[in-house]
Amino acid sequence: MIKDNEVFVIDDFIEKEYQEQIKKVLLGSEYFNDQEFPWYFIEDVTASGDDDSQHRPAMSHQYVEYHDETTGVISSDFHDMFIPMLQRAAFKFRMPYVNALQGRSFLQFPTNKKMTVDLPHIDIYSRKHLVCLYYVCDSDGDTIIYNEREKDRPDGNYTIKQRVTPKQGRVVLFDGWLMHTAEQPINNVRCIVNYNLD
Repeated sequence: MIKDNEVFVIDDFIEKEYQEQIKKVLLGSEYFNDQEFPWYFIEDVTASGDDDSQHRPAMSHQYVEYHDETTGVISSDFHDMFIPMLQRAAFKFRMPYVNALQGRSFLQFPTNKKMTVDLPHIDIYSRKHLVCLYYVCDSDGDTIIYNEREKDRPDGNYTIKQRVTPKQGRVVLFDGWLMHTAEQPINNVRCIVNYNLD
């Protein structure tokens, strides 16, 4: 398992052909198992429906829904497309098997406005986990990973540990208890795959 506070950025984490398959399926030019990929509207990319929503709309797709302390529940046939990538992440950290607690994709459209940052957050607060964040295509809208964990900085003033620019085939693997967020893209579509593993 990943150690506390670790962050790894790996380019071409999966082979080019696999990268292209994911991009074509998620961006609508290819089917997966004879199915067209569906996107669903959410009113905020990090806090949809919450009191602290910034009302930054995006499209989303849930592959695995987090339900309890043991595992997630597969909610999409498209989850199968990501199993080889998740197995590679598990192998890198000597995890005996892939236990996906949660899996989602987000598609954000360029705002053509000043660069703004989403709310810092942790995907799953109740248990230690590994974030596997994969970039489907080149874009602006960096991922920002902070030094702090939610309990360490209740005043909301976070210090940046690392910024990662979206690049096709790049994966960021990091301690899921590190606060993190993303900038809104202003020039390009930003498309990511985000899994939480333990």
